[in-house]
Amino acid sequence: MSSYIKSTYEYTKLRKNFGRQVLFQMVPAHLLDSINPDKEQQNLYILRNPVNREVQATMPQSEHETNTKELVIHEQGINHTEGGWPREVHLYNEEHTARHCRRVQHEENYIRTVLNLTPQMEHYIDQNNAVDMYQTYFDGMPSENPVEKYKIQIGNIFRDPLKRPVSCVVWTNEKKSKLAVSYRYNFSEDEIESKLKHVCYLWDVCKQTSPIYEFFPEHSCWQLACSPVDSNLMIAGLKNGTVSVFDIREGPNAILCSSIYNSHRAPISALLYTQSRTHSEFFTGSPDGQCLWWDIRNLSNPIDQLPMSVRLDPSEEPNLSNSEGVSSLQFDRGLPTKFLCGTESGLVINANRMGRSHSEILTSYWNAHSGPVRTVERSPCTLRMFITCGDWTVRIWSEEVRSAPIIVSKPYRHQVTDVAWAPLRYSSYMAICEGGMFYYWDLLRKYREPVSTLHISKHGLTKVTPHPEGNLIAVGDNQGSLFLLHPSENMTRSDSNDKVLMHQTYDRETRREHILDSRIKEIRLKVRLEENMPNVVTEESEDESEMFQTVENEYYKIVKEAQREMDNMSTLSSLST
Repeated sequence: MSSYIKSTYEYTKLRKNFGRQVLFQMVPAHLLDSINPDKEQQNLYILRNPVNREVQATMPQSEHETNTKELVIHEQGINHTEGGWPREVHLYNEEHTARHCRRVQHEENYIRTVLNLTPQMEHYIDQNNAVDMYQTYFDGMPSENPVEKYKIQIGNIFRDPLKRPVSCVVWTNEKKSKLAVSYRYNFSEDEIESKLKHVCYLWDVCKQTSPIYEFFPEHSCWQLACSPVDSNLMIAGLKNGTVSVFDIREGPNAILCSSIYNSHRAPISALLYTQSRTHSEFFTGSPDGQCLWWDIRNLSNPIDQLPMSVRLDPSEEPNLSNSEGVSSLQFDRGLPTKFLCGTESGLVINANRMGRSHSEILTSYWNAHSGPVRTVERSPCTLRMFITCGDWTVRIWSEEVRSAPIIVSKPYRHQVTDVAWAPLRYSSYMAICEGGMFYYWDLLRKYREPVSTLHISKHGLTKVTPHPEGNLIAVGDNQGSLFLLHPSENMTRSDSNDKVLMHQTYDRETRREHILDSRIKEIRLKVRLEENMPNVVTEESEDESEMFQTVENEYYKIVKEAQREMDNMSTLSSLST
């Protein structure tokens, strides 16, 4: 065992190398250096007005807890129907109340009090009689600017590198919603050889540089729909009439596709989910003139088919040859069996799937526009009203009035391409047109003009889709740009009385249309009677002339017989003589 050896090493340093002690003392301020300003740089100085600064500061806060004495509050109501009565008088005993009134009326203070109140009461009565209830007061006062300010700003822009027109915009059903966008070409797709020509994007509203997900349908995508229970499932309606299902978790390609032999014969123009227990059923519409119902679990065959044939002769049967091409569809979860169908011929068809025959399913229709019905959507205020857009107008309809719309907007300068109700503000809707303008209407604020207008793009706008919470609006144009708009707070929230006021507005306009419709029928009936009146007079005159001729002939016949008898009598008398 080796012996333990202790190793040490010492460092040495002189005391003078340690440094001196620091001694602080008060020294007056003195100038060390002075730099004169540069005249050339000083001339380039520009005063900034206004100046924006961002400062983040928080005040110190402290938390303190204390137990105070509990205050007990008791609320008790009282109903003053007959005034105050003494405690000994029973309110519901007529004898007690009458006796008390007689005793009070005989007092001297009662007469004096009535005499003192008489001049004041007479003044109020004369003042009330002098007011003319039919006079227009404050008519000459100058109008003031509204307190509410409507403002819309463009928050973000998502651009398509291929510059394809936006065909459909859908918000995903999740807490932080995303935007699913499909595109289609206005020209022949054979001119493009890129394999990415049909790509669709899924955008994050906070990231505009690149989409977070891409999926590739086999043909140009015209319609999109997001599953109401699973935000990862997307359904695409393609140009060749088929339906494809995409799952973001599985990859960019479709996981299910319908057969072209059992699908539409034209591009899918409308695609919506329907109410079902499994949340797997949806229906589609196409210009081929039919609506097909599908189940996402089995796309081999549609579960139901309905030709949109409404203008039929009694001898005709509904088929695709006499049906109306579908341009838009609307389905509301409040009416699971009913839906509205806009056609390319300008009709809006009201359908009910619970009907047994074809006439009971397609119950009625409205002549809405002179061209295709671009959009049809029920009002969030009441399901009896719905809005449509087409040609150069936007119209609001009631199911109780079939002859005409109850509200019609003024004609726009450019054709209206899409319209949508504000999700949470019952009196507002938004419209876009081919001139690149965005219009926001509020029927309770301004009836004849929009409350806010914004020029979004120099190209035509194609789709507008508001967020379900109303704080964001997505608008697409013909060059593949998707604009994210931020409306002001008074444009997204509804007041407590807005719903009641809109119900009153709808009822008033519906009643007005009923009165006008009945008046028009009376005028038409009067004109028809006036047109038929001369025929009736001529027929009566002809009947009277024939009757007179018959009576006259009978009269002459009787006279001739009487003359013949008189002649015979005269002959017999002459022979007898």
